[in-house]
Amino acid sequence: MSEKKPVNLIVSDIDNTISDYFNNWGLAWDKGIGELAASRGMEKDALYADIRENADGYARFHNFHDLLKETPSLSLEGKSPEERKRLEKSDAQICHNVAKQYHEGNKLYEGVIATVRKAKAAGAQFVLYTDSPASGAIARMADMNFPIDLVDGLVCRADGTTETVDGKVQFKKAPLQVTGGRYDGYRDQLVAKLGDKLVMNAGDVWKPNMGVMQSIMDRHGAKAEETVMVGDNIKSDGGAVRLGCHFAWQKEGSEVCAEAQTMYSKINEMSDYKVGSKAHLDMLAKMSAADPKLGQQYKDKMVTLEGGFKDLNKYFRFQSAEKSKDQSKAMVMASALRAKQAGR
Repeated sequence: MSEKKPVNLIVSDIDNTISDYFNNWGLAWDKGIGELAASRGMEKDALYADIRENADGYARFHNFHDLLKETPSLSLEGKSPEERKRLEKSDAQICHNVAKQYHEGNKLYEGVIATVRKAKAAGAQFVLYTDSPASGAIARMADMNFPIDLVDGLVCRADGTTETVDGKVQFKKAPLQVTGGRYDGYRDQLVAKLGDKLVMNAGDVWKPNMGVMQSIMDRHGAKAEETVMVGDNIKSDGGAVRLGCHFAWQKEGSEVCAEAQTMYSKINEMSDYKVGSKAHLDMLAKMSAADPKLGQQYKDKMVTLEGGFKDLNKYFRFQSAEKSKDQSKAMVMASALRAKQAGR
């Protein structure tokens, strides 16, 4: 193995990177959608098609109970009072069960906390960068009881729980309730701790976004060569290599069970869309063929965390930004001394 690369900023995705979100979400939703279909006497695949056609292709970023309002075949309009009462009770129970399975199954991968604590102890910073809406990201962090003291920054997307005041996006002064849980206590602690290092971008800002990634490095005083982006998505998270950042592919997070893969193909507007590690590698091959320069950047800057998040320890040496600056100065001085000696 080559020498470990010095890093003073870890930028990490949340879902499927520090926790097994996708499988947990997929199995919970698939079970709930099956129960909703049965309650209406319809085929599950027909309900999937109706959801897909009415959720703009991004159903997985919606709350499960929102499907009841967004999906025509789940509407209670025109139902008799007795049928409406039955379905309202049934829908509430189904939503409760999905939320319970979803939140209880949201667990951190092995070694995440220990690895981040080690990096922080060495002086490195840890920032979370996700495409998830703010409310969902914070709810999942709270579900995992992720230690707020380890987080130096959070970048997510604004949503219905946020508002813009004097040009700045902030949370509304209301309880943060997500799929049956209440998270305003955790949210308020996180907001107080992070201050302006909690950034909520517009809802249409997605990875890979070089402007967002550069702004993260600027806010935290890091250079690209001293930054590693950790994520399960080679295209979205790995796009950071375009700036010269390291990319650590969290392969464990890209592994999707067959049931979740099938479910996602049904709910996504692109029915042939594939998920899983092989799909990510196929995408990398496709991108590299279309743009050889980009392919070389991935080759130079990407490592695969075969053993999960904790494998960051195998490839990177954590340190503070101040130590990086001292080392850079020392290298410049050493180079100048060598040049002086060579000129004698």
